[in-house]
Amino acid sequence: MPNDEEEKMLQGYVDMISLDKRKLTGWVQLGRYGEEPHLQLGRHGDHAGSVIFGSERPDVRAARGIANTAFTLTFEDPLDIKSFILKTLQVTATVDGEISTIPLSSSAEVGLIADFVKQAATNTAGAREAILEALHIPDFTLSKHIDEVRETAESGDLSYIAFPVGLRSSNDVAQIGRDGHLFLTGGNNALRDQYVEPKNAAEQTALEEKAQRWVSTIRSTSRALNDMGIPFLQIVIPEKLTALRHLAPLPISGPTPLYRRVNELMDSTPDYLSFLDMFDNWSGDIEGWQRNDTHCSPAGSLAMARSILERLPDCHPGVLAGIELTGTVYRDGDLSAKFFDIPLWDRQHVPAPGSLDDSEIELAYSYNPGNFVDSHNIWINNRAPIKKKVLVFGNSFFGGVTSPTRLGWWFARLFSEYNMKWVNTVDMDLVKDVRPDFVIAQTIERFMVRPPEPAS
Repeated sequence: MPNDEEEKMLQGYVDMISLDKRKLTGWVQLGRYGEEPHLQLGRHGDHAGSVIFGSERPDVRAARGIANTAFTLTFEDPLDIKSFILKTLQVTATVDGEISTIPLSSSAEVGLIADFVKQAATNTAGAREAILEALHIPDFTLSKHIDEVRETAESGDLSYIAFPVGLRSSNDVAQIGRDGHLFLTGGNNALRDQYVEPKNAAEQTALEEKAQRWVSTIRSTSRALNDMGIPFLQIVIPEKLTALRHLAPLPISGPTPLYRRVNELMDSTPDYLSFLDMFDNWSGDIEGWQRNDTHCSPAGSLAMARSILERLPDCHPGVLAGIELTGTVYRDGDLSAKFFDIPLWDRQHVPAPGSLDDSEIELAYSYNPGNFVDSHNIWINNRAPIKKKVLVFGNSFFGGVTSPTRLGWWFARLFSEYNMKWVNTVDMDLVKDVRPDFVIAQTIERFMVRPPEPAS
């Protein structure tokens, strides 16, 4: 049985501390007569702040059977993490002169400890090593000595170590496939799940509705642009998992059901281009995909550029006939960091110097809102073989113009003006401003779960 002193103590927890360490949220028990307690930080209100009480927490009522209220404590200055961890600074609740301590929940406390460790390791030389030693954790960090061998790696003097197929990255975003290929298999788009076939009529209906939305948007965009006299092309690039399913760490039998269905609906239409057949029938001596990256190799991007030119009026792919990938470089990829804290180099066969004249490529306009999405860049090339203006709405498969692994590298050298806006919807206002000769919308298989809005 609880004694009188325990009965007087109010229950509660601080569940969350904001990233800027200025706001505490949690719940606290109400007083005997339903009154809200006086909340403060420190037994003597050492830190001035404002408190806002909210509604009762039904989860607390169900679990503990007590009347309670949610609260938020806000402070002008950031709170000291160390004081919270050492419990020299705590939230208190007072009712009828009785002071109760409101502790941190276990998740909030663990989060604070993690923040403190990261802060110490970043700001104090040797702190990281001391923490690992105190916890008896061996330091397997490879980046510590990487600068000593960076030039060696970039020259191609590399050694190969075997890893088991299917090994997942620690964050479960990527896996190791066959022949040294790394594959994106998870992430925000739940890529693995996208390959699962519909299990019932409801799921099949939902998939069909999504596919029809894609078809409707492509056709309405094409009509709107055709009315303006501008040819339109929607291109969809398959996932590396789909294109290299024979090397994949998962049992992949074909494209995702949604990609397959859209391909069926848009088959043989002039304004839609899927590279699925091209990669399924790949026969080149050079691979079409990078081993350590989610993107194509220069050979894959070159093949896609040729296919695109075949679909655009007055853009004969013959301008790429003499391109030979005789150069060799060794580069890191975007999947390397998913597994290790050092680069993983892969050999790339790149165009010979001077294959396409890039002496007069100029970045004429650049807008970057702080990340890639919504960025807009315009490159001008007065020596380009195709005197046309192309406007692309796409993502990293076009991207910048510095690497032949990206379609943007080829387009900046092929067209006299290459406009690239990083969005998944055709911006008709921008089309009217730019008045391009061609408009291309590009996406990749995993992004198809979010169909674009119709062009307006």
